Amino acid sequence: MKIFRVIREKLFWLSYVAAAIPFISAFIGYRVVGKLGFWETVYASIALYFVNPVVDIENGYVVFAEITSTIVVAGIILSVVRYASRRVGHMFVRLHKDATVVYTDNDWGKELLRTIRHGYIVDSTERAERVNNHILMFSDDLNNINFYTKHEKKLKDKNVYMLMQQVDSTLLEAADDEEAALHFFNIYDLLARTYWKDNNLYDKRKEAVKIAIIGYDQVGIAIFKYGFLNNIFSLDQNFEYHIWGCDEFEKTFVKRLSTMNKDKIIVHDGNWDEEIDSIKEMDRIIYTLKEHTVEALQRMLYINPDAEVHCYSESMTDFSDLYLSDKILTFGDIKDVLTEENVKEEKLYQLGKLFNYDYCLRYAGRTAPEDFKQEMEDEWKKLSGFYMDSNVARADHFWIEQRLFEDGELSEDSEIAWELEHIRWCRFYFINHWTYNEVRNNAKRQHPMLVAYDKLPKSEKAKDGIYDERIKKEMLRLLSTNGKM
Repeated sequence: MKIFRVIREKLFWLSYVAAAIPFISAFIGYRVVGKLGFWETVYASIALYFVNPVVDIENGYVVFAEITSTIVVAGIILSVVRYASRRVGHMFVRLHKDATVVYTDNDWGKELLRTIRHGYIVDSTERAERVNNHILMFSDDLNNINFYTKHEKKLKDKNVYMLMQQVDSTLLEAADDEEAALHFFNIYDLLARTYWKDNNLYDKRKEAVKIAIIGYDQVGIAIFKYGFLNNIFSLDQNFEYHIWGCDEFEKTFVKRLSTMNKDKIIVHDGNWDEEIDSIKEMDRIIYTLKEHTVEALQRMLYINPDAEVHCYSESMTDFSDLYLSDKILTFGDIKDVLTEENVKEEKLYQLGKLFNYDYCLRYAGRTAPEDFKQEMEDEWKKLSGFYMDSNVARADHFWIEQRLFEDGELSEDSEIAWELEHIRWCRFYFINHWTYNEVRNNAKRQHPMLVAYDKLPKSEKAKDGIYDERIKKEMLRLLSTNGKM
């Protein structure tokens, strides 16, 4: 069925040609065979579409035209009925306050729609539907941006959730423009954040761990980024990230990244299967490429049968069922991250919003009122993509801090706790192409605090703690409710 849909979309003009076939056949039957005049022939041929023969002439061409014109008219009627039925269905959906439209040209949008309580799909960019929630999920980011720009006035005071895959959302300005509440999301970022929560290295934090990331496209970049940001447990931990598949730009950039502790990043120049000695030493191998997965998996099992092997698979093929190894894991199920609560309710962003609001309260010298939720949302909308991501990265690491406190390895508001948070903060800036400079320059991505912790003034060190007790209580409640959020 999919191939017919593709043909229909690519060769839409064929339907017009098919609709003209009865007219052509009737024209031949009436004019060439029946010898009717030109305009009489035109009239008689058109009349067949209304199942109303006006000329008493019958031959093979006319009979064929009568049959096919009936089929064409029936098809038109069915299309109109389907369209009307769909529009009526959309009208009833729009009666709900949480009505949502997903604008999409891909299966991701359809996957998300399955989780939306009151919603429907539109594959056109011609108009903005009359609902409060709009999710833009076209395959090309420019189509999403163009749709928003084209319909900006109609989207005034609406919630707009925009998929950003090619465009780096950290380069985007604040979404608090007076027209709409604009939110950005990236599927691979959501996927990578979920991966490291489910497959974290907390229990291996005191070991020397070597991690191979094979493939450095969208998936590989996201996996490395969030591993680099989240796997921070102590000042003397010893993790090594081995990366294969960087292009020259990424290779130069990643090699220059500072970990701020004893962790190391090794970028390899050749293909992973040409460096067997390195693969043999890995404790975890994360294969993020979309092709040759079975062949690669078998080679890894030959080379290093003791390693954890985690394979990205969009189809969620369970490779653990194919092989005897109990250390094979498949990840990449879009169903886990493409949900209404993740995209619309921004479940994975709630802690980040709290951290940002706590920061705002600190600088205003205030404490949080009892009913602070709307004010928190308003402050969040003022942030650029970069600062949204910064707070989300802080929130992702929060469960690790709390676990270290519970296990007695850290004391709250201690120098070590603050230093670990400073390392995490520096890593976020480094991975987003910031560098040190004595004078802060946001345009050039330069910051004076990108230094070792012991070089910070005392006033800056203390900022790494949580300021407001009510906000802290809400953070802990959210953490206990949702687990490793």
